[in-house]
Amino acid sequence: MSVRFASANHPVRRLGWRAAGRGLIAPVLARAANDNRRDVGAAAPDAGGFDPLLTDALRHFAVHGLAAAEVAVDLAAEARTRGDANGQDHWLAITQMFDRRLAARAVRVLEPA
Repeated sequence: MSVRFASANHPVRRLGWRAAGRGLIAPVLARAANDNRRDVGAAAPDAGGFDPLLTDALRHFAVHGLAAAEVAVDLAAEARTRGDANGQDHWLAITQMFDRRLAARAVRVLEPA
């Protein structure tokens, strides 16, 4: 997929560009607007009100790419060896976002005996 750069000062994106060209009104640039939902009491204002688990999963994917699910399973296993149940559940939830079958297999393997 190609990415195309579009300048913000392109005359087509100006509001009233035809009238401005004739000198009838001053040109006004169209302003980009952020359409992300902002919760007033959000814990992380930079996350834009999104699910924190989804945000963590996307950041994890940005670092590890297509191997993100396998790395998350490894991190869940490390958390289990440390005795960190919350960390294990967190990494298994992230694994499930990427690969449900792998997450189900990891839950069976990491279950306490």
